[in-house]
Amino acid sequence: MNVRIADVNPSRLAGADMTERLSKSVTDALLAGIARGEFKPGDQLPTEQALMAAHGVGRNTVREAVQALRTLGLVEIRPRLGARVLEGTAQSTLATSAISALLQDDTIADLYDVRLILEPAAAARAALHRTDEDLAAIRRALTHFRVAHETGDNVFEADIAFHQAVATASGNAVLARVLAPMADLLAVARKATGTIPTAVERALHEHEAIAAAIEAGSSEQARDAMTTHIESAIWAIGQLQPDRPWPDAEQRL
Repeated sequence: MNVRIADVNPSRLAGADMTERLSKSVTDALLAGIARGEFKPGDQLPTEQALMAAHGVGRNTVREAVQALRTLGLVEIRPRLGARVLEGTAQSTLATSAISALLQDDTIADLYDVRLILEPAAAARAALHRTDEDLAAIRRALTHFRVAHETGDNVFEADIAFHQAVATASGNAVLARVLAPMADLLAVARKATGTIPTAVERALHEHEAIAAAIEAGSSEQARDAMTTHIESAIWAIGQLQPDRPWPDAEQRL
């Protein structure tokens, strides 16, 4: 059924926006509590009733807030038992809190858009110009990423190293210098998305595909694999703030 703009109730839209803001406020408060150690690994979060009373919100708002923490891999939710803080979440929570603040403006979105423009081209050039030394650096970064993933460590440093190795392998020193500062600007974002298990697993497979295409000398496959990977990274950033409208690939063209 098609819905006309005239049929949309503005007050309903405003109400939905208010609910999203309230939910994010509760999520941020819980994130801060975990980061400060108020809620330690193994602790139960306050009950729905306690959170409703503390924040002056409804049950659905509280459930959306806690579900956001579950999406980030910070808590597990059990029927009738509530939400429990998972092991090893304090450091990742600090990164998630920081990225939540950064996402209030368009800086991160713009930086990832630049990555989507430049990095597929860098990968395509790397497939044509890489040296044996370049391939060794790419393999080392890929191994570092795989080991970090398997041991449960945050993969963001290995992620940065992999992309820097690809940029260097492009043979264009200017391109490598342009991308290097962006890695610093996006370090917090990468650290935060490194706490999302699905995103890390996906990134590992995509890094493997990029490395294989570069080693095979296939510029088009390398370009396509890197494009897929950056789009996945944009998806992962969107998981950190689901109420923010992140454009899909077609909208960015």
